[in-house]
Amino acid sequence: MLRPDESTAWTGFLAAAPQFADEDIARHDDGPDPPDVLCAGIFGKVIGVELTKWIEHDQVTEGRGRELLENSYLKIIGSESEPRPEHIGRVFLHYKSLRVKQNDALQFRTQLFDLLAHENAKPLPSFHPQFPIPTGYWNTVREWDTPQGAPICDFIAYPMLERYLNDVWIYPRESRTGLPVGMPWILFETPGGAYTEQWMVQAAVDRILAKITKYEHDDIRMRHALGEFDLVCFYCDEALLHNTPIHVVGFDFPQLAARVEQALAAAPRVFDRIFLFHPYEDVSVVQVYGEARDTIRGNQH
Repeated sequence: MLRPDESTAWTGFLAAAPQFADEDIARHDDGPDPPDVLCAGIFGKVIGVELTKWIEHDQVTEGRGRELLENSYLKIIGSESEPRPEHIGRVFLHYKSLRVKQNDALQFRTQLFDLLAHENAKPLPSFHPQFPIPTGYWNTVREWDTPQGAPICDFIAYPMLERYLNDVWIYPRESRTGLPVGMPWILFETPGGAYTEQWMVQAAVDRILAKITKYEHDDIRMRHALGEFDLVCFYCDEALLHNTPIHVVGFDFPQLAARVEQALAAAPRVFDRIFLFHPYEDVSVVQVYGEARDTIRGNQH
């Protein structure tokens, strides 16, 4: 029986490419695993379809771990239930990858809001060109009250923050109105940094080759009297949340599919056709192995 994510992927794939086997599908049911899905074409061809996630597992594992850790902080902080200070917009925490101990949680939360109240109470910087800026001046004013914000990392009066955080980055309110009520305003930034499209090219190739290796010595066609045995490698919500994007400047989904096709050119013929399915693309289905491999299939959204 298909898992929920597989069922969603199969439904989306069939809607995007209803003639993926060169004929409409008259009916489809859960397969004997393998294949995951057993189809009958309108002209009587029996088609087995195997499904596999297009995902980079190491990134997902790392992303899930980060998400669990950050959620543990957000649960303690609960900024959605606290009034936002007058001058503060959003606050981003940069932590030391430590989980807050249960015995420290209350003090951590109290000190964080004390720090923000202290920062909010500071005046704006004021300059008098005829006088030199005194030592320690920037610690007494809202240095972070600029469009790009600024970090606070002097936690000498806040030992619990010193223990768990590298800094607290404060952004000012751009407007005194229109801020949502009941929404968290102390958050964590979305992970960023440089990445390459090759990570997701290789992720697709690895998942497909793993399926080819798994069934290379099993005659699935003969066992289930299949006229065709296909593979759909589908992009899932976990990849959307935790994997690097497939796009970079000048590189898109069809170009990625062409790279995958090239990598599979010499693969053993276990599957008659192999497809990449990315439900968030305009052309969501690309065939990367089998007859007419250069054909791009799928509905325009």
